[in-house]
Amino acid sequence: MSKIRIGIIGLGYLGKFHFEKFRDINDVIVTSICDTNEKILKNYTYSDIFKTTNYKEILPFVDAVSIVTPTNTHFEIAKFFLENKKDILVEKPITTTVKEAQILNKIAENNNSILQVGHLEEFNPAVIACKSYIENPMFIESIRISSFTGRSTDIDVIRDLMIHDIEIMLNFVKDNIKFIHAAGAPVLTDKIDIANVRIVFENGCTANFTASRVSLKKERKMRFFQKNRYISIDFDKKFAKIYSINKKENEKIKPIDFLTKFKYKKLKFPEKIDQLKEEISSFVNCIKKREKPVVDGIAGQRALELSLKILKNLKENLNDTIYRHQ
Repeated sequence: MSKIRIGIIGLGYLGKFHFEKFRDINDVIVTSICDTNEKILKNYTYSDIFKTTNYKEILPFVDAVSIVTPTNTHFEIAKFFLENKKDILVEKPITTTVKEAQILNKIAENNNSILQVGHLEEFNPAVIACKSYIENPMFIESIRISSFTGRSTDIDVIRDLMIHDIEIMLNFVKDNIKFIHAAGAPVLTDKIDIANVRIVFENGCTANFTASRVSLKKERKMRFFQKNRYISIDFDKKFAKIYSINKKENEKIKPIDFLTKFKYKKLKFPEKIDQLKEEISSFVNCIKKREKPVVDGIAGQRALELSLKILKNLKENLNDTIYRHQ
């Protein structure tokens, strides 16, 4: 098979890393790059790469594209390439609306095109190592906070940061949602910059998520509590721990013998893994083998749909709070 011809659309902070990772894969040739900023394009002096400010112009030179542009442009660009039977990797969130995501998924299905969404944490070795241990969680806790970077301010913190943990949660809890209560505030931008949400599923599982892009430290952790087991994931430090209790059914645990029945295991895996390269390599492999991506368009759509429900609830609660304090 000849090398897969790739086009990179959007060469901002993340797009430049996409360019580097694709260039580093043997089965790929980056034939084209596109950005609306001509000054950025001038930094790429490769004579063998077609450069343009109009993404439609790269169509004849590509088999697949990586879309690393602002969220409000995802639908238009992705739709164009999917309609022309190209494979695409689009950064999260997949689109601005659920309807747009549904349209993209339908086009991809009809044209047998690969549609992968860039939920990077699915390629975190700590997450991969924990998957076989997580079964029927009863309580999920997530905290994803960082200092203000000025990036992704076109969207709120729910679709910017919290959506990573939402997508992971939906892999393990497939029941309907019974209750959502969200709170948050715009701090440095006109969008929600810090948020907390409590989600209750019909099976009783409860999730409590916090996300902030205006904190003074960086922390990215997720915990799953289930019968006789507790799984802790640190996304940033890339480690995972399993805590479990060895007890017979209906046996009551007394405080005095708690430590003797308590077991702890730190999962072992290669910690120095380039997640973005793994994600991009997986996309290339899906193109070659015509396989379903780890995070396909349907998964991206589910994560977006719940994110928008949380945002809607948050705004309703925020407006009610403002009204009551006037």
